[in-house]
Amino acid sequence: MNLKTFPLAWRWTQPSHAVLPPEVLAQIRPMDVQESALLWAQARAFHANDHLLPSDFGSVSFRTTSGSAAEARSWLREQQSDCTIEVFVLWDSELAVSTTWRIFTEYWDDFCYPASDDVAVWPMTAAWVLLYHHYEQFEFGRRPLRKP
Repeated sequence: MNLKTFPLAWRWTQPSHAVLPPEVLAQIRPMDVQESALLWAQARAFHANDHLLPSDFGSVSFRTTSGSAAEARSWLREQQSDCTIEVFVLWDSELAVSTTWRIFTEYWDDFCYPASDDVAVWPMTAAWVLLYHHYEQFEFGRRPLRKP
């Protein structure tokens, strides 16, 4: 699948919403339906009842309504400072993209729409997970380091 045929591309390509720069759009890579289904299965193992599993993640939350988009961006980058990390962004069992943490955090409010979206974001290592809840709250969880 390419970005032009991705069902949520309008979020980043339509003047009525946002038009991201071409160099940014080139780094948002839609996953096909089979890849999205595999990511969906992986993401379902991260949480229950819409919250990260406390047995697997220590988590912190941030209400996106408690500040500006810039404050939320800053909070996100405090949780994970390496902006070069590739992440998966998943909306449902058929809709996912991969991009960088920098792009996700810079344009988070174009990826996460209040009242409609529940989004999961994580790197390939699954060392941490970010959930965006449609009621405008982020939940970030990091897996504890396992001692040998």
